[in-house]
Amino acid sequence: MKKLFFVCMSMAILASCKKDSTTTTPTNNNNNNNGGCGDGNVCFKLNGTQISKTGGGYLMADTFTFVKYEEGAKQLSIDIFGNTTGSYTVGDKRLKGRGRIYYFPETSKMYMSNKGSLEMTELTSDRKATGKFSGTLYRYNGDTETFTMTDSMVITEGFFTKVQLAKL
Repeated sequence: MKKLFFVCMSMAILASCKKDSTTTTPTNNNNNNNGGCGDGNVCFKLNGTQISKTGGGYLMADTFTFVKYEEGAKQLSIDIFGNTTGSYTVGDKRLKGRGRIYYFPETSKMYMSNKGSLEMTELTSDRKATGKFSGTLYRYNGDTETFTMTDSMVITEGFFTKVQLAKL
């Protein structure tokens, strides 16, 4: 049942997401807490390669925050099971007060962090989220809910800055 829920939730989120493949150059908005990641962007290093894209996301039922970027079939997703600022323990479970970081390099592959760093530093009244994240993501099989520890990607220096969240 957990697998079905996870697949259904992922499909609903992916189906409802606006496709946006615009590459943006981060602007320096003089905020040393975001690594120079400009407003509205998600920025991070993936295996040492800098990625900076327009971000988006949702604030769902005032209890779940979802931040992402998409580029074709590629997607980085950050689940925050809460709606307050602070640090969230990163793992692969959907639990209040926790977070998940996952990446789809293509439609048929998913990588997820079973531990890492995630902090939401700001959530404004007009639903703009700012935070930082990092972690090692391992190939994840949603059918068996297992990780392949020999197949990984490393995310460092991750930031999302004033990313607008739609309310669902």
